[in-house]
Amino acid sequence: MKKNLIIGTAGHIDHGKTTLIKALTGIDTDRLLAEKKRGISIELGFSYLELSNGLQLGIIDVPGHEKFIKNMLAGAGGVDLALLVVAADEGFMPQTEEHLAILELLNVEEGIIVVTKSDLVEREWLELVIEEIKEEVKGSFLEGAPILSISAVAGQGIDSLKGELEKLTAKITNKDQRGNVYLPIDRVFSLSGHGTIVTGTLLKGSIKLGEKLKVYPQGIESRVRSIEVHNQEVEVAYPGQRVGINLAGVDREQLNRGDVLATIDTLVATKYLHAQLKLLSTAPLVVESGQRIRLHLGAKEVLGRVHLLNQKELYPGETALVEFKLEEEVVANFKEPYILRRYSPMTTIGGGEILDNNPTLHRKFDDKIIEALEIKANGSLEERIELELKLSDHRPLLVSDLIKKTSLDARRLNSTLLDLKARRKAIELKTGIESTWLHIEHYLSLKAETLKNLEEYHQQYSLRLGMAKEELRTKLALKLSVNEYDLILEELEQNQKIEVNSSLIKLRGFKVKLNLKEEKIKEEIIKAYQEAGFMPPKLEEVIDRFREEGLVKDIVDLLVEREELIKINSEIYMHDQYFRRSETMLRDYLEEAGEIRLREFRDLLKSSRKYTQLLLEYFDQQGLTKRIGDQRILLC
Repeated sequence: MKKNLIIGTAGHIDHGKTTLIKALTGIDTDRLLAEKKRGISIELGFSYLELSNGLQLGIIDVPGHEKFIKNMLAGAGGVDLALLVVAADEGFMPQTEEHLAILELLNVEEGIIVVTKSDLVEREWLELVIEEIKEEVKGSFLEGAPILSISAVAGQGIDSLKGELEKLTAKITNKDQRGNVYLPIDRVFSLSGHGTIVTGTLLKGSIKLGEKLKVYPQGIESRVRSIEVHNQEVEVAYPGQRVGINLAGVDREQLNRGDVLATIDTLVATKYLHAQLKLLSTAPLVVESGQRIRLHLGAKEVLGRVHLLNQKELYPGETALVEFKLEEEVVANFKEPYILRRYSPMTTIGGGEILDNNPTLHRKFDDKIIEALEIKANGSLEERIELELKLSDHRPLLVSDLIKKTSLDARRLNSTLLDLKARRKAIELKTGIESTWLHIEHYLSLKAETLKNLEEYHQQYSLRLGMAKEELRTKLALKLSVNEYDLILEELEQNQKIEVNSSLIKLRGFKVKLNLKEEKIKEEIIKAYQEAGFMPPKLEEVIDRFREEGLVKDIVDLLVEREELIKINSEIYMHDQYFRRSETMLRDYLEEAGEIRLREFRDLLKSSRKYTQLLLEYFDQQGLTKRIGDQRILLC
């Protein structure tokens, strides 16, 4: 794949940026009538340049007037190489300084300083201007950058500029095309017969013809009907290219500049962001929590408030961790650069990188969140993913959850998760087609919590044979699906920590031990059911006899488990001796007679109609008999 890079202009109004681009490419980027009339750039302009080595560069021409800085910012994201344009007859001006600061905050690392209109000044003046520029860019990414004197109108120095572009672009590495698609939309329009078209710089991933993508934050799904790069239709667009996308099934009115076209289910719309903020040393204010700001993210401008997380005030030149509370929903990539401007007057005051694009809200000065943000800012990929697993202390995470939290694609995530698994930092819960992931600390805590809950249950309910599976699941701190829960129980059972019997769980080796009082009650209950024979008492009658409802129920359940009592329904239990006798008598009768009616079975047992009917219904449910009309026959 060819290298794809973006060049962006920067500089004060009327310093010749648009004229320079026209001299380089032959394309006039001022397309609006108002721009032609006023002779200034208002909106973003786009063109492209093919160098002699075959490399095609996308070019973004930005307006220089201070009123249109937000338009400049809409196109500045994704710039690989900047052309800082300074007019020889005016030198460094306020917007030159602001544009340079913006490029620095957006992490642009390569650039060329172009001194335009050099034919309009004397040589001595030109040399003074160049010295002034060198002084102004000291300490910035443009310190030591090439400085070229040019007359775009006369065509002087254009070939030298192209030569410098070839040198510098050779140093810039290509972008990874395998990530999730991320394209901030900087222009939306419609064409008759084509529908809605969006443009932007493709920052991540590759867009294929016919692919389904989603527009955020609205969450509108659309199909890529056609792709255009440098005025040519292509089947694939690559990161680092200026791209025009014809979207199917979406109206122009549904979209706005600042929306993001991205891979489906990879972003989360939010009004909150956590970030690292660097205040410019020239910022004319001290930032305090709650201050109203303008956040420029990708191609979007959104109003909101900034809250400091790790200090009370932020002075010019300082850096802090912050939380943005915004007035509209946005989406963001991890470590996406942003620019911060004052609400009023609108001046650039700082910028930084997004560290959490869907944060859990915390109090300021919260040590836990500050530590987490510092890991996100400076940690390795493995440390970041491990951190997300640690922070998810309420449920295991799917890979799709981690994609939204880390801005990584599934391939890199799966690879890193497997590395963490090999190092016993992460646990994979394979519950079907898709696995979920837990940090090892949560996994160990889950197992310990399970055992502790069982121990406490046995202490509180010493006569019960075990705890209901579902009851135990609801008591765990982490919310597990049934399949995830079963995996935890399987491991504990394999390690001989617990025993799972039907719907009950108990600690391995746990046995019910009755004290003298409980043993006495048990014997009396057995005696009561023995004496009642085929007409046993209701459970509530047994409870009333001893006046200890919970204890009696537990002992009855224990006797059922031991098969000394048989549970006919929720109220009626029968002593095993009489139940087995009734079953034998029924079977013998049917084997000889072939069928039996209720009254015949009642007479056989010398019982009442009520108990006889309950027994027959029980045998029907167990599959011993089958009712046909008012008769029963033997099934097995």
